[in-house]
Amino acid sequence: MKKNSDETKRRITVQWTRPAKEKLATLPPKVRRAILDKTIALADCDPRESHKPLTGPLRGYYSIKVSRYRAIYTVREEKLANGDTLLLVRVVVVAVGMRKAGDRHDVYALAERLIHFAGLEIEKPKRQ
Repeated sequence: MKKNSDETKRRITVQWTRPAKEKLATLPPKVRRAILDKTIALADCDPRESHKPLTGPLRGYYSIKVSRYRAIYTVREEKLANGDTLLLVRVVVVAVGMRKAGDRHDVYALAERLIHFAGLEIEKPKRQ
């Protein structure tokens, strides 16, 4: 079967920053499971169209909503040339927490601080 030259292949991986993983572990079990399920589902769709795009200082990031909790993520694309175009999409979850408008512990305020001041290192997957 001949492949369409306009066809783009996509591989999506979900990565978590260390602060997001640590915060996720402290959430109520039902909320934690729902956030994990929604982040896993990002691999089966276009993660740029699945959830709410953020504005202002968090422009380019997206928000997964579970009750009053949010997981903030970004999508990083890398195009590799090897015949067809392979679009590698890394979904990087940068922050997880409760929405508390106006509070310094608000998940959006936390995400903004992590992005701008902490340098946001992505935790590498562990090899087995």
